[in-house]
Amino acid sequence: MTVCAFIMGGEVATGLSPQAHAQASVLLKHQTTTAIVETIDTSTRELLLRDARGNLVTIEYGSSVRDLPHLAAGDKLSISFVETLGAELAQPGSPLPESTVQVARGYVKGHPRGVIASFRRERAKITSVDVATHTVSFVTDDGDSHIAVLRTKAMQDFLKTLKVGDVVDITRMESISYVIKGQVTVPTAPVVAAPAVSAPAAK
Repeated sequence: MTVCAFIMGGEVATGLSPQAHAQASVLLKHQTTTAIVETIDTSTRELLLRDARGNLVTIEYGSSVRDLPHLAAGDKLSISFVETLGAELAQPGSPLPESTVQVARGYVKGHPRGVIASFRRERAKITSVDVATHTVSFVTDDGDSHIAVLRTKAMQDFLKTLKVGDVVDITRMESISYVIKGQVTVPTAPVVAAPAVSAPAAK
């Protein structure tokens, strides 16, 4: 059994819908930094960055991403990391949620821009609810048991709508968006950023 602080902090991204289709989402992380591209390893699907403090950061971008938008070794990047966590009641008869990875490309004031977003989704069955202590227990579709303590108002309000036996879909989204500094390209035609074909992400 896993005991976890489900939402230790974070800002409310979207609040609870009081309707039957209850849902909630919170922003776990949002930070910006600069980095240099050290290497792009297409065999291991890893991007190695060196941040402003000299630390090395490895980003796994998954087998569904054929080529990283615009990137090459030596590029200087302005980076934004975002992580969110969402939960919603699963609709009766709905298929199991699938994890996906999406990419997009475009330009910001002529600077090449790329986005990699990973959506890790799983379905959970509620086994206990304690509104007083903001605690919920659940079993995920892989059979693992969890106990979560909800720390944000959005998730605590969502907890009040739950009962034992409810089925909830959980989505953790992690994205990195970057702009290549010092490299300016003027597109010959408008470029619309569009997700690549989604494929299951490795769990």
